[in-house]
Amino acid sequence: MNDMQRSDHHLSSLFRNRPVRVSAGARLHFGLLDSVEPFGGLGTMVDSPGTEVTASESDQFKCDELHRGRFEEIARRVADYVGLGNLPALKLDVQTEAEAHCGLGSGTQLALAATEAMLSFLGAQCTPIQMARDLAGRGKRSAVGIHGYFNGGMIFEASSISSAELNPIKERVELPTDWCVAVLKPSIEQGQVFGPGEVEKFSRLPAGSEELRSTLDILAQKKLLPAAREHDFHAFSDALQHYNRTSGLLFSSIQGGPYNGPEVSSLIDWLTQRGVVGVGQSSWGPGVFAWFESQGHAETLVERLPSGATLLTLTRIRVEPRKIEFL
Repeated sequence: MNDMQRSDHHLSSLFRNRPVRVSAGARLHFGLLDSVEPFGGLGTMVDSPGTEVTASESDQFKCDELHRGRFEEIARRVADYVGLGNLPALKLDVQTEAEAHCGLGSGTQLALAATEAMLSFLGAQCTPIQMARDLAGRGKRSAVGIHGYFNGGMIFEASSISSAELNPIKERVELPTDWCVAVLKPSIEQGQVFGPGEVEKFSRLPAGSEELRSTLDILAQKKLLPAAREHDFHAFSDALQHYNRTSGLLFSSIQGGPYNGPEVSSLIDWLTQRGVVGVGQSSWGPGVFAWFESQGHAETLVERLPSGATLLTLTRIRVEPRKIEFL
């Protein structure tokens, strides 16, 4: 890390070595604007399933075995950033987290929460971009979950800069908090897309056609965003469903269609045949979102789910940024 990247780093003795808790939500991804850099796209934060990480005093760096590989890598970068010779002497505990590889952005929320918990415990600060890219190691493709972590709300991520940086927020919209989202997944397990497998899939994807990219841009800026600003649920859910399906076509050569596999496609068909709106696949799935104007409408659907579907969460929109509490 060079001097310019270190320039805004400082330590504060006020909160150093105080136990700290960082709480964040989950991210739903509506789809990318292109299948190649710099990608761009849309998504929103939701309240649950939440991510909560605490950092507390210890004689050496400690965390559970499940998260050790990820957290030790981050801890090494944090140690370098604050000028420590060894891993920071603290204990990381994951109190809650979203199910991994289901389209909920769990990896980004967990990495950012752990990074910020360590920095806060050590009394260190840095910019959100530094924290995400240099320390947490996130944002190599989509930045929706990063911006959502720090800001909450629905995020329109610009696609106008080099992948060496972090795509900025083009627009942030606060959706009504009484709108409700059900996130489901097929009961039958399917191949999950993450890590090296995801990198390999992206390497085989061609850029979207000019026509497809233009359609996505129109859907995003002329349909979806105006409906979100106006809190027009029916226009929003209709535009979201069309945008999500169209974005999925960028990946049809990998997925076999706009959605990732027959199980996800069947679940989406089941929902749309019953008049459910705002239906789509979050990221690579298998998480499928369905939007409702109220929790009562959502609960009616949840009570009659088919045997082939599992409810991941029934949640509301999160408009707040992550929360940091010193204990």
